[in-house]
Amino acid sequence: MIITIDGPSGSGKTTLAIKIAKHLNFFCLNSGYLYRGLAYVLKTVYGYNAQTIQHPDINHVVAIFHSDQFRYVYESGIVKIYWGVEITMFLKDPEISKFAATVGQDSATRLVLRQYEKFLVVGKDCVIEGRACGSVIYPEADIKFYITATQEIRALRLQQDQLKRGKTLSLIEALGQIKTRDDMDMGRLIEPLVCPEGATILDSTAATTDDLLKIALDVIRQSLHR
Repeated sequence: MIITIDGPSGSGKTTLAIKIAKHLNFFCLNSGYLYRGLAYVLKTVYGYNAQTIQHPDINHVVAIFHSDQFRYVYESGIVKIYWGVEITMFLKDPEISKFAATVGQDSATRLVLRQYEKFLVVGKDCVIEGRACGSVIYPEADIKFYITATQEIRALRLQQDQLKRGKTLSLIEALGQIKTRDDMDMGRLIEPLVCPEGATILDSTAATTDDLLKIALDVIRQSLHR
């Protein structure tokens, strides 16, 4: 079974996906971490900057995902990315976030990522979350969710997340970053963020993750009993 969760930055996709995966004992694929991992390696290993990351050499992208150095690991509700050693702790850095958003607009890069994502879930029951999972990567998914929240709430979550990482971000700065990311995700010509056809819409603005989990599990149970 394939379950997809799409939605904008800060909507709560990752937390909900992991909770569903743990409850059902499914594999969980966080597509955003793949883009962040790619951005990190392109920047630190291949020397890409804010300009060159806009059009990465596709040979570099292919080499990274064909390398034994790059690994995506999901175990017991925890996602880890490795480039030889674990690099997960660096992937929420604001600069890496910007690089990931930029590289995600390159059509050739997205094609390579799509193939890698499908490779990771072959033969698995999986919850896959990101920004084009139910609309592009798995339009044939058994169950689709689209999770959203107001920009203000998502900005507050971003601010709190960065504070946990020792970085100070004003609410105005956080809101600016959320709005910029939304514009990039929804306005890109290649695979823009949309609500997939047939998706159940979940609003996390005032709901807890446990509230959303209950709704999602009810939808899944109803689907299984049709």
